[in-house]
Amino acid sequence: MTAPIERHTTSTAYVVSGNRTLLLWHAKLGMWLPPGGHSEPNEDPVQTARREAQEESGLEVDVIAPPDLLICEGPVVLPPPVVILIEDIVRPDQPFHQHIDHVYFTKTRNWVDYEAPIPHGPAQWMRRETLAESFSLPTPDGTLVPVAQDVRLLGIRALDAAAAAVEERC
Repeated sequence: MTAPIERHTTSTAYVVSGNRTLLLWHAKLGMWLPPGGHSEPNEDPVQTARREAQEESGLEVDVIAPPDLLICEGPVVLPPPVVILIEDIVRPDQPFHQHIDHVYFTKTRNWVDYEAPIPHGPAQWMRRETLAESFSLPTPDGTLVPVAQDVRLLGIRALDAAAAAVEERC
Protein backbone atom coordinates (compact mmCIF):
# COMPACT_ATOMS: atom_id res chain seq x y z
CA MET A 1 0.00 0.00 0.00
CA THR A 2 1.30 3.46 -0.91
CA ALA A 3 1.84 5.96 1.87
CA PRO A 4 -0.53 8.95 1.74
CA ILE A 5 0.86 12.21 0.42
CA GLU A 6 1.49 14.79 3.12
CA ARG A 7 -0.59 17.91 2.53
CA HIS A 8 -0.43 21.38 4.09
CA THR A 9 -3.19 24.01 4.12
CA THR A 10 -2.10 27.33 2.63
CA SER A 11 -3.64 30.56 1.33
CA THR A 12 -2.51 32.93 -1.39
CA ALA A 13 -3.46 36.61 -1.70
CA TYR A 14 -3.28 38.30 -5.07
CA VAL A 15 -2.68 41.85 -3.84
CA VAL A 16 -4.14 44.49 -6.15
CA SER A 17 -3.45 48.20 -5.88
CA GLY A 18 -4.80 50.45 -8.59
CA ASN A 19 -4.11 48.73 -11.91
CA ARG A 20 -1.33 46.39 -10.73
CA THR A 21 -0.91 43.16 -8.81
CA LEU A 22 2.10 42.12 -6.77
CA LEU A 23 4.51 39.26 -7.47
CA LEU A 24 7.31 38.29 -5.09
CA TRP A 25 10.46 36.28 -5.71
CA HIS A 26 10.16 33.02 -3.75
CA ALA A 27 13.79 31.87 -3.52
CA LYS A 28 13.04 28.47 -1.95
CA LEU A 29 10.73 27.50 -4.82
CA GLY A 30 12.60 29.45 -7.49
CA MET A 31 9.40 31.15 -8.69
CA TRP A 32 7.64 34.50 -8.92
CA LEU A 33 4.44 34.20 -6.86
CA PRO A 34 1.89 36.38 -5.08
CA PRO A 35 2.09 36.54 -1.27
CA GLY A 36 0.98 33.41 0.53
CA GLY A 37 1.88 30.72 2.97
CA HIS A 38 0.88 28.13 5.54
CA SER A 39 -2.13 28.49 7.81
CA GLU A 40 -1.46 28.91 11.52
CA PRO A 41 -3.33 26.78 14.07
CA ASN A 42 -6.98 27.86 14.42
CA GLU A 43 -6.68 30.27 11.48
CA ASP A 44 -9.26 30.20 8.70
CA PRO A 45 -8.11 30.53 5.06
CA VAL A 46 -9.18 34.21 4.80
CA GLN A 47 -7.19 35.10 7.92
CA THR A 48 -4.19 33.29 6.44
CA ALA A 49 -4.45 35.18 3.14
CA ARG A 50 -4.69 38.57 4.87
CA ARG A 51 -1.87 37.79 7.34
CA GLU A 52 0.47 36.48 4.66
CA ALA A 53 -0.21 39.51 2.46
CA GLN A 54 0.63 41.83 5.34
CA GLU A 55 3.73 39.90 6.44
CA GLU A 56 5.18 39.58 2.96
CA SER A 57 4.17 42.91 1.42
CA GLY A 58 3.78 45.18 4.44
CA LEU A 59 0.31 46.09 3.14
CA GLU A 60 -3.08 45.67 4.76
CA VAL A 61 -5.58 44.11 2.39
CA ASP A 62 -9.24 43.23 2.18
CA VAL A 63 -10.49 40.10 0.45
CA ILE A 64 -12.67 40.84 -2.56
CA ALA A 65 -15.90 38.99 -1.84
CA PRO A 66 -18.23 37.90 -4.64
CA PRO A 67 -21.14 40.33 -5.06
CA ASP A 68 -23.68 37.64 -4.15
CA LEU A 69 -21.98 36.58 -0.90
CA LEU A 70 -24.56 35.54 1.69
CA ILE A 71 -24.92 38.11 4.48
CA CYS A 72 -26.68 36.96 7.64
CA GLU A 73 -26.67 37.38 11.41
CA GLY A 74 -25.02 34.00 11.94
CA PRO A 75 -23.09 31.86 11.42
CA VAL A 76 -20.00 33.71 10.17
CA VAL A 77 -19.82 33.63 6.37
CA LEU A 78 -16.37 33.65 4.80
CA PRO A 79 -15.84 34.69 1.19
CA PRO A 80 -14.92 31.61 -0.81
CA PRO A 81 -11.56 31.35 -2.53
CA VAL A 82 -11.61 32.00 -6.26
CA VAL A 83 -9.94 28.61 -6.69
CA ILE A 84 -8.34 25.90 -4.59
CA LEU A 85 -5.11 24.55 -6.07
CA ILE A 86 -3.28 21.33 -5.22
CA GLU A 87 0.36 22.24 -5.68
CA ASP A 88 3.27 19.78 -5.69
CA ILE A 89 6.10 21.16 -3.55
CA VAL A 90 9.50 19.94 -4.64
CA ARG A 91 12.35 21.43 -2.63
CA PRO A 92 15.78 20.00 -1.85
CA ASP A 93 15.44 20.88 1.85
CA GLN A 94 12.06 19.13 2.40
CA PRO A 95 10.39 15.86 1.50
CA PHE A 96 7.88 15.97 -1.34
CA HIS A 97 4.49 17.24 -0.19
CA GLN A 98 1.50 19.17 -1.50
CA HIS A 99 -0.18 22.43 -0.62
CA ILE A 100 -3.95 22.73 -0.61
CA ASP A 101 -3.90 26.41 -1.58
CA HIS A 102 -6.95 28.65 -1.08
CA VAL A 103 -6.46 31.51 -3.56
CA TYR A 104 -8.05 34.89 -2.82
CA PHE A 105 -8.12 38.19 -4.65
CA THR A 106 -7.46 41.15 -2.37
CA LYS A 107 -7.14 44.89 -2.66
CA THR A 108 -4.95 47.22 -0.63
CA ARG A 109 -6.63 49.45 1.92
CA ASN A 110 -4.41 52.43 1.04
CA TRP A 111 -2.62 53.89 -1.96
CA VAL A 112 0.67 52.14 -2.73
CA ASP A 113 3.95 53.58 -3.95
CA TYR A 114 4.95 50.96 -6.54
CA GLU A 115 8.62 51.90 -6.08
CA ALA A 116 8.63 51.43 -2.28
CA PRO A 117 10.57 48.43 -0.97
CA ILE A 118 8.61 45.30 -0.02
CA PRO A 119 9.56 43.52 3.26
CA HIS A 120 9.70 40.10 1.58
CA GLY A 121 12.43 41.17 -0.81
CA PRO A 122 12.44 41.30 -4.61
CA ALA A 123 9.01 42.29 -5.90
CA GLN A 124 7.34 43.42 -9.09
CA TRP A 125 4.00 45.22 -9.51
CA MET A 126 2.49 43.80 -12.70
CA ARG A 127 0.04 45.39 -15.14
CA ARG A 128 -2.66 43.45 -16.95
CA GLU A 129 -0.98 43.96 -20.33
CA THR A 130 2.20 42.29 -19.11
CA LEU A 131 0.33 39.36 -17.54
CA ALA A 132 -1.60 38.75 -20.78
CA GLU A 133 1.43 37.21 -22.52
CA SER A 134 4.12 34.74 -21.42
CA PHE A 135 7.07 36.58 -19.91
CA SER A 136 10.03 36.17 -17.57
CA LEU A 137 11.27 38.26 -14.66
CA PRO A 138 14.83 38.57 -13.39
CA THR A 139 15.82 36.90 -10.12
CA PRO A 140 18.11 38.72 -7.69
CA ASP A 141 21.15 37.25 -9.54
CA GLY A 142 19.77 38.41 -12.91
CA THR A 143 18.62 35.01 -14.20
CA LEU A 144 15.34 35.26 -16.12
CA VAL A 145 12.61 32.97 -14.76
CA PRO A 146 9.30 32.50 -16.61
CA VAL A 147 6.19 33.48 -14.65
CA ALA A 148 3.89 30.43 -14.42
CA GLN A 149 0.73 30.42 -16.52
CA ASP A 150 -1.59 29.99 -13.51
CA VAL A 151 0.08 32.97 -11.79
CA ARG A 152 -0.39 35.14 -14.89
CA LEU A 153 -4.01 34.13 -15.52
CA LEU A 154 -5.06 34.48 -11.88
CA GLY A 155 -3.30 37.86 -11.76
CA ILE A 156 -5.44 39.07 -14.67
CA ARG A 157 -8.59 37.80 -12.93
CA ALA A 158 -7.54 39.53 -9.70
CA LEU A 159 -7.18 42.85 -11.53
CA ASP A 160 -10.58 42.34 -13.18
CA ALA A 161 -12.20 41.47 -9.83
CA ALA A 162 -10.74 44.57 -8.17
CA ALA A 163 -11.95 46.79 -11.03
CA ALA A 164 -15.44 45.27 -10.84
CA ALA A 165 -15.54 45.79 -7.05
CA VAL A 166 -14.74 49.50 -7.55
CA GLU A 167 -17.45 49.84 -10.22
CA GLU A 168 -19.97 48.19 -7.90
CA ARG A 169 -19.38 50.82 -5.20
CA CYS A 170 -19.83 53.76 -7.61
